[in-house]
Amino acid sequence: MPRIFVPIDNFPNIHGSDAHYVKDVLRCGVEDEITILDGSGKVFRAKIAEIGKDIVKCQIIEEIINDTEPHTKITLAQALPKSKKMDLIVEKCTELGVSKIIPMLTERCISRDINLERINKIAKSSAQQSGRAIIPEISPLTNFQEVIKLKNTYDLALIPWELEKKTTLKDLLKKSKQPKNILVLIGPEGGFSQTEIKLGTNAGFFTVSLGNRILRTETAGISILSSILYEFE
Repeated sequence: MPRIFVPIDNFPNIHGSDAHYVKDVLRCGVEDEITILDGSGKVFRAKIAEIGKDIVKCQIIEEIINDTEPHTKITLAQALPKSKKMDLIVEKCTELGVSKIIPMLTERCISRDINLERINKIAKSSAQQSGRAIIPEISPLTNFQEVIKLKNTYDLALIPWELEKKTTLKDLLKKSKQPKNILVLIGPEGGFSQTEIKLGTNAGFFTVSLGNRILRTETAGISILSSILYEFE
């Protein structure tokens, strides 16, 4: 059954490009059933009551119990990568269950700008495709120094770092009681600077190793999300 996110201001009616998608791409008709989501985690079975030029009017049939969202909420602060790697990161991390993504500027970032409209569209599309009940929040572009100030709003804050030789992610997760929310910082292609690592650890972040191999920036976030959600789903 098609799944469509509907902004709360329009709920339960589908407008604009989403209306075009429902009627012209999916070729749904009056009386067809679809799943609509309000973005807050609530999921509803609905039927199409009327189709107009730029609107599909829906009638709610029932609310559906949702069990697709992880109990542990993970925020990924991702240093801006080169090229279109951010598209892949947002798409795959949304599929895995990330709650929030913070595009981050660090000392060694080569890219210094991001198309937030594009990234939000990717997050929405990936959330619909993967059966999510929410669309991950995409924050504005934020400097590293501002991101580490968020530490005290999380139960656990992590920085995967290739020079960490003592503490592995596996060891740290085993010692942790299930946290309600986790903040993870991922560095750019050149990694975090020593100054940034010091600022992070002074703020209370744990540096962790992800294993014996050095992962690309577009792989690291996917890897750590998979490991955390396997442990704390």
